[in-house]
Amino acid sequence: MPTPTALPPSAAPLRPTLVRDPADVGAVVRAARLEQGVDQAETAGLSGVGVRFLGELERGKATLRLGLVLQVLGRLGMDVWIVPRGQRP
Repeated sequence: MPTPTALPPSAAPLRPTLVRDPADVGAVVRAARLEQGVDQAETAGLSGVGVRFLGELERGKATLRLGLVLQVLGRLGMDVWIVPRGQRP
């Protein structure tokens, strides 16, 4: 059976969030996962990462691989925008 490319969409999507440090990213990932009603094991499996990695991401570990962080964010249905300070996408 093919692996889904994203988790089911949540009923109440997250609002745009200013991210200044790894803890902010972790908080957004955790909130998105909980809104979608999935546990860490399911999220990790669908994202192609380990449960340990996902837990470290949610706790704001600063030294995680960016590519895998982006992979998790994508599976949770989120995009990442880089914009000049003071502007919003």
